[in-house]
Amino acid sequence: MSKQTKIQPRKSTAATTASQTSTAHEGGKTLPTMDATALIHEVTQNFSDVLENKLFKFSETLEKISTTLESQSKRITAAEQRVSDVEDTVAGLEARLADAEKKMKVMADGIVDMENRSRRDNIRVLNLKEGTEGKRPIDFFESWLPTVLSLEASPGTKSRIKIDRAHRSLGPRGARPRPVIIRLHNSRDKPRIMAAVRATPNLEYEGQRIFIHQDLSSVVRERRRAFNNVCQALIHKGIRFNMRFPATLTVNYNGAEHKFETPRDADNFINTLE
Repeated sequence: MSKQTKIQPRKSTAATTASQTSTAHEGGKTLPTMDATALIHEVTQNFSDVLENKLFKFSETLEKISTTLESQSKRITAAEQRVSDVEDTVAGLEARLADAEKKMKVMADGIVDMENRSRRDNIRVLNLKEGTEGKRPIDFFESWLPTVLSLEASPGTKSRIKIDRAHRSLGPRGARPRPVIIRLHNSRDKPRIMAAVRATPNLEYEGQRIFIHQDLSSVVRERRRAFNNVCQALIHKGIRFNMRFPATLTVNYNGAEHKFETPRDADNFINTLE
């Protein structure tokens, strides 16, 4: 009986010791060892919390990006629509602009033609000294033109040309004399004057070279001036040419007449002659 009584407490102590939480010694301190299931549960819970927090932030960021992309998509769609509307408008404006340009060219050509028609009875005198005409330019040029051009009404009698107006062109006085513009009263006097000018290419008055030309608009003068180099080349080659109104160069070569509206076409023709 006493034996059994002694043995039973020993078994009970071992079972109690196994069921109790074991201890570990670290640095002289006793620490309790956690149950594995509880530890796994705690780690899993902590990981879940961290992951949930990260996923929430990531989801929040994605939502902001999605909202921004949606807004940008709407703006791009609106911009594309505006661009499409502008392209449609421009397509219509291009046709209207081309039509307007054609009409403007017709009107500009008409204005140039009208201006030159209003000048058809005018002549332009270049390089005449300032003040030569005095205070009564009409009286001066009515007698000066027949004298300098040797125009005769009858043998031994100087012709008198009637003039409506005579004045210097607008602009400040300078080293170069301003051109004189003369309005002839009779249209038939102009062919006589121009024929006399061609017959006497070297006109001089008071020791100064004088030039007499038709009075043309600035547009026509510029177009004719563009042919200067071509005309010099034709003169050098001894080829006859003529400038017809408004600015058409006519060249007579080997019995054939060639007409050129632009200096480039005339220059290409001259190059073929070399």
